[in-house]
Formats: sequence, structure tokens, C-alpha cells
Amino acid sequence: MNGSASVHLQAFLKDPKGVAALLPTAAPVVQRIASKVEPDSAGLIVEYGPGSGVLTRRLLERLGRDGRLLAIERNADFAARLGDTLADPRLIVVRESAQSVRDILRRLDLPQADCVLSGIPFFWLPPETALEIVTKTHGALKDGGRFVTYQVFYQSRRRLRVHLEKCFSEVRSEVDLRNLPPYRICEAIK
Repeated sequence: MNGSASVHLQAFLKDPKGVAALLPTAAPVVQRIASKVEPDSAGLIVEYGPGSGVLTRRLLERLGRDGRLLAIERNADFAARLGDTLADPRLIVVRESAQSVRDILRRLDLPQADCVLSGIPFFWLPPETALEIVTKTHGALKDGGRFVTYQVFYQSRRRLRVHLEKCFSEVRSEVDLRNLPPYRICEAIK
């Protein structure tokens, strides 16, 4: 087991509702999620729950020289690992909750985001918390911005979709079977 997978598994065992998956997202699925955004032309991308950083790493590879990537991670082990292993001046790691996204943007004097990607396990969140995150994400995005969520397929898609449809003008979803367990990827456009 590689270092990223080992750290991910340990975090899952400590907090299965907060981490949501035993292992990091599979490489083909990371590629599919990353393809939902145009990081080379983006000014700001926000990532909720980057975990061990497999998607973060891919986004940084594609991000333009002047782009920024704000990683919001509440798990102390993951946040520390991101800061230690991904030394990149375009990356900002903040150990907070996604509920604070608008406050974080203001505090760091960052613009509205072009895209927000989320690995948060919405299934485990109280409905009012999930709706609050979706609502605050909508407010943190530029017009035309995208909110892309990916979570384990068996977790209730209906609950998240209802929240997304309350806030966003267009919502699409798809299932990717190349991950174990499979993921549902939702894309909401402001």
C-alpha cells in the first residue's frame, strides 16, 4: 500500500463518516473529475475535502501559472500532509469546514471561484448542514461557475440533488464504475 493509500485508510478508520471511502479516488476517476473544470484558465479553484490530495495533485498539474487552488480540509492529518507533500505557491491549505467558504475567501482576499470540487460525504451530513454548504458554495462561485461533487455511489443521490436543484440552474449527474466503490459525480452550474 502506497503512502497516500495508507494515510487515507488510517483517516477512514478514525472517522468513517468524515472520510467516506477506504482508499483515495482511482486515477481514471480523478481524471474524469478534473476534466469537469478548465484549470489552465481558472483564476481560483476551491476543493472541499481534498483528503490525501490525489485530485489536488492533478489540478495543480493543469492549473495555470497565475491560478490559485484553495484546499479546505477539516481533517488535521490530511491538511498537514497536503501542506507537507504539495509544496506549490499556488496551493492554499486551510483547515476549516466547507461551511466557512465565503468567510475564507473574504479573509484571504480571494475572488469568487471558477469551480468548487467536493469529495465531502454529503450522505452523512444533517440535511440543514448539506443545504448550508450548497447555498454558501453557490454564493462563492462566479456566474457560470461549476460545483462538482463526487461521492460513493451508494450514498443517497436524491438528498444532494434536491439541495443542488434549489440553488443551481442546471444539475447533471453520472456514475463512474472505475472506482471501488463506484462514485456518483454531480455537476451543478450557477
